[in-house]
Amino acid sequence: MYSISRGAAPKPLKCVVYGAEGVGKTTFAAQWPGAVFIDVEDGSGHYDVARMPRPQTWGELLDEITWCAMSPDVGTVVVDTVDAAEALCIRHVLDEHDARGIEQVGGGYGKGYTYLAEEFRRLTDALDGCVANGKNALIVAHAQIKKFEQPDEMGAYDRWELKLQKKCAPIVKEWCDLLLFANYKTDLVKDENGKYRPSGGKRRVMYASHTAAYDAKNRLGLPDELPFEFDAIRDKVPTFTGALVEQPEQTNAVAVQDSAADLSNLTYTDVTPPEIKSLWELMDMDGITKEQVMRAVGEGQNNPYTVETTIGEYDIGFIRDVLVAHWGQISKGIKEKAAYEAPIPFD
Repeated sequence: MYSISRGAAPKPLKCVVYGAEGVGKTTFAAQWPGAVFIDVEDGSGHYDVARMPRPQTWGELLDEITWCAMSPDVGTVVVDTVDAAEALCIRHVLDEHDARGIEQVGGGYGKGYTYLAEEFRRLTDALDGCVANGKNALIVAHAQIKKFEQPDEMGAYDRWELKLQKKCAPIVKEWCDLLLFANYKTDLVKDENGKYRPSGGKRRVMYASHTAAYDAKNRLGLPDELPFEFDAIRDKVPTFTGALVEQPEQTNAVAVQDSAADLSNLTYTDVTPPEIKSLWELMDMDGITKEQVMRAVGEGQNNPYTVETTIGEYDIGFIRDVLVAHWGQISKGIKEKAAYEAPIPFD
C-alpha cells in the first residue's frame, strides 16, 4: 500500500562549489555547520578547521567518507578537492587493470574513461550515505576554461567548467542540489571619454544559475548572483551537529546483532542508511547471522574485506551494490556451505 505526501521535505544539502584559484572556496566550506574536511589536496593546512587524515588511496578516501557518515561529531562532510579525489580514482583504476595510462585500460577505445566513471560514482554514493545519516555533503572543486560548441549552432566559445574528466563531471553536477560557481567580479564605469574602466577592487561573487559562461544550478530558489559568503545562504543550510539520535550503549555506528533472531528486534533510526536496513531485513528473513556474512565476504574472490572485517566497516556502496543486489546468490551460497559443514548425526 502506498501513500501520497505533499509539501517540501527538508533534508541535508548536497553542494558543489567550484571556482578560480584563491577565490576563497576553502574559507566558504569551513563555515558550514559541523564541517569536517577530507583534505585530499592537503590545502587546508593554513585554516583552523576539523579534518580527517589525508587519504593516500581511493579506498582510504571512501572509507573516511563512510566513517564520517556514521560519526555523531560530523555535521558537514567536505571533500577538498574532487579533482584531487579523481586523481586517486584514476590511480586505482590503473592499478586494477595493470595499465600505465587511462587510454590503455580495457584495451583502449575510450573504455578507460568508462571504467573511471563507473568507479568514480562510488564517491557520490558514499556521500549519499552521509546525507542519509542527516549530514550535509559539500564538494570543493577547481575550475577550468574550456572551448565549448553547441551541436545545433555555429561557432564556439570559452566557458568555465569543473576541472574533471568529461565523464566524471556530469556525475557530480547531476548529483548535487546546489552547484555554485565562484569568481571575482570587477565593476566597470564609463569615463568622460565613453570608455569603460575598472572601478574599485574585485568583488567575490557566486553564481547559482546556469549561463553560457559557466555551469550552475540550485533547488533553493536562490538569486542568480550572490556575494561569495556563507552568510548569503546560511538560512538555507540545515544544521546537523552533534549526535542526531542517542542510543543506549552504542554510537551511530552500524550495529548488527550476533544472531538472526536478534535482528528482528533491531530498532531502526533516522540515521540508519537504507542500504543497511535492507541488509538487516534480508538477513533476518533468511536466518543468516553476521558471522556468516563476514565469512562469505572475507572468503569471496576479489572482495575488499577479510573475514575479520565487521559489517559496520563495509562501504555503503559495497553493501548496496554487492550484498543487497546479489543477496539471493549470497544467501544460497551461505546455506549450502552451512549444510555441507553441518556435523553428521549418529543414530
